[in-house]
Amino acid sequence: MPTTDLTVRLRTRAFLFGIFMRRMIVVMMDANHISERLASLKNEMSELRVTNALYSNRTSYTTLEKSASALRHRRLVEIKLVLADLMKRCA
Repeated sequence: MPTTDLTVRLRTRAFLFGIFMRRMIVVMMDANHISERLASLKNEMSELRVTNALYSNRTSYTTLEKSASALRHRRLVEIKLVLADLMKRCA
């Protein structure tokens, strides 16, 4: 019977180790996803910053330019919400 107890303990440890490894892989994948998402958002914000600078240097705006500016503003608000969500996930 001592062999059976040892076998059960080894199987239990192997099972728990498997769960631990799966969780670590998920955490690593999640961290990788967050890192990629942050890089993407940073790039997008940089592009919006350049476009907004060009827009602010003008003295008159067409209806299309005003609409595009409003869309950029909305996108910046969305990015802010995404960043807040990422902060919650990291905490």
